[in-house]
Amino acid sequence: MKNILALLITLLAFQQLSSQSPSPQEDNNEIYNSNGVEFKPEFPGGIGAFYKYVGDHFKMPTANDFRGGRLIVAFTIEKDGSIADAKVVKEIGYGTTEEAIRLIKASPLWRPAVQNGKKVRCSYMLPINLMGNPYSIKEVDSPPSYQGGFEKLKQFILDNYITPTDKGLKSGNVLVSFVIEVDGTLSGLTIYRDLGFGTGDEAIRVLSATKSWIPAQKDGKNVRCEFGIPIPVKGN
Repeated sequence: MKNILALLITLLAFQQLSSQSPSPQEDNNEIYNSNGVEFKPEFPGGIGAFYKYVGDHFKMPTANDFRGGRLIVAFTIEKDGSIADAKVVKEIGYGTTEEAIRLIKASPLWRPAVQNGKKVRCSYMLPINLMGNPYSIKEVDSPPSYQGGFEKLKQFILDNYITPTDKGLKSGNVLVSFVIEVDGTLSGLTIYRDLGFGTGDEAIRVLSATKSWIPAQKDGKNVRCEFGIPIPVKGN
């Protein structure tokens, strides 16, 4: 009788402990793949906001020979939205690995993944494209050019440049520098010398409208390249 009573007391105590312990589902520390969850984790404001965060806070390498590239970061988003186990799985050097990890760890809390109606830990992977320093004309194998030749560019400028009508304007050259990107578009248009009266702003407007640039090449690939031209302006 005493043995039966002791057994009943033991079973009752075990049942109470079991009811107080979290179920495996409640204590689920499994790390899910982002492609295998009902709701993927999300940076506050979405992926566009994430890349804006990267653009605003990533400290770019200062080395003159850094040409940019794509690195890939992997990390875990915890149930509370914090970041763990951040690492770079594709590196491009120049200290970008350490900077990417710093940036990911410092990011605001994410919205965690959800599986079966519950927040879960989730692995995530994202590419980060970094724009490096452009090549100079001397560094490329084939310099950039304009489709149809520079005479056609000159004619385009003559046809579209609106010369200010101010009487004080004197003849001269507006000097413009810019970068010809790998897709032939222009960026970073900068006036190094203008003649006043809005001549520099007009030069940027006209050059921004050009669409027919052929990018520079190095080692058989299109590369970013610095370029500059003078734009002659006739005075009044």
